[in-house]
Amino acid sequence: MARIVVISRRHDRLTRLIMENSYAAIAANNFDVELEAGDVLCWLPQANDPVDDEVQQLAALVDRSLFPPQKIVMLSIAGTADDAAEDQLKQWYGKHAMQDVWAHQYAIKMIDELELPYVVVRALPLGKNTGQIQVVDEGQPLSGKSISEEQLATVLETALKTGKFDNHSIGVMPSK
Repeated sequence: MARIVVISRRHDRLTRLIMENSYAAIAANNFDVELEAGDVLCWLPQANDPVDDEVQQLAALVDRSLFPPQKIVMLSIAGTADDAAEDQLKQWYGKHAMQDVWAHQYAIKMIDELELPYVVVRALPLGKNTGQIQVVDEGQPLSGKSISEEQLATVLETALKTGKFDNHSIGVMPSK
């Protein structure tokens, strides 16, 4: 099993949930890490993080590493794959939602340009959802209010540990 390198400055339980269910995992709050052969990189930015700037640090990490990551899994906000209207995005993420979407779109494009296997997980805001979730492809509308940390961690773990979603952008929302 590959080591999972989680890059996150989150203050919720998402990082911990992923690490608890991983045989080998480390966490860092920036891209100043040393990658080992076979590592899988998991980037968990928050909705309003400056991901358009931070992706440059990710690219620099890949460039300087003797062993590039086996795969990159990035958590993104909804809206980056024609999956939500502007009004809905503003309800989820606030008045600066479109700037956040554009920053996330840029980061996703940069990850695609690295020509490494990747998965983008587009998720609704975190909340108390206890129902079932649904994973959808790009272009399919996302709806609902939130998903739970546990639900999102489960999808991220699948993306990290399997090839099921490789080279895709997937959306996570409550089942209808």
